[in-house]
Amino acid sequence: MTVWAYRLGRVLLSAALLASALAAQAAAQAARREVAVTFDDLPAPQGDLEDMRRITSRLLESVKRNGVPAVGFVNEGKLYRRGETDARTELLRAWLDAGLELGNHTFSHLNLQRAPLEEYKDDVLRGETVTRMLLRERGLRLRYFRHPFLFTGTTPEYKKGLAEFLAARGYAVAPVTIDNADYIFADVYLRAKKRGDAETAKRVADAYVPYMESAFEHFERLSSETFGREIKHVLLLHANEINADRFDELAAMMKRRGYTFVTLEEALKDPAYLEPDALYKNGISWLHRWRMAKGLPVKWEPEVPKFLGELYKAGRSGN
Repeated sequence: MTVWAYRLGRVLLSAALLASALAAQAAAQAARREVAVTFDDLPAPQGDLEDMRRITSRLLESVKRNGVPAVGFVNEGKLYRRGETDARTELLRAWLDAGLELGNHTFSHLNLQRAPLEEYKDDVLRGETVTRMLLRERGLRLRYFRHPFLFTGTTPEYKKGLAEFLAARGYAVAPVTIDNADYIFADVYLRAKKRGDAETAKRVADAYVPYMESAFEHFERLSSETFGREIKHVLLLHANEINADRFDELAAMMKRRGYTFVTLEEALKDPAYLEPDALYKNGISWLHRWRMAKGLPVKWEPEVPKFLGELYKAGRSGN
């Protein structure tokens, strides 16, 4: 063997060993993935009382079956319907009966782009009345706040003032790292079911988990690019029809990708959540905000399938 061939062989061997080590490291990291699952717009964003009951029952059964310690964020304005307030409040108790936690998502799902800071603060306060009472009944306290639309401020002053107000009220903000468009799937799915269009409902539901997996893949890569590792993620979902019907499959996908379900409290222990986040007027993942703060390029998540986007626009324009 020539010296050149020997040296080439050593280089190739070293490269192979390095590739093997990196692959093993990536596999080990994937096996340690952690995610906190959160649901917005409780008691449910869609339908009448019977729809809400059906969604809540099926969703909670699936969440419990899969061992997910979720947090549900409440819009208390949804509780106040003539003759239904007690029944709607019982849906929140069902979340607590399932061993889950409740957080504040404001009273009316207020858009802070259309509200002065003082008006927004009032909506936060109105949004905690019943939730605090229900938690207090069980010796618990209200700990988490989730911004509607993930809007955190229109200006640096607004963002700072709101953050200080929430902290003074004892809230920890619930950020989102794995953002997605489950609400678009849910809107088209429920409309199809309501009009008896089983074919469209099935097509939408069958596309849901593959789309969600593409979102997970995207934010896993983005986390590694931003922090050199995969952080403990926070997933945003909604307490809607499609999650009630397909959460078992969604949970199976997460487990297959190596995820362990953790509490929001545990996820927020990751030091990534101490990083400064850039002001952005629209609702986006905190991974995007952290990258902006670091001066890194934005890499947006996958869009919904084209057919779904067209059905969503058609349905919204028909309202």
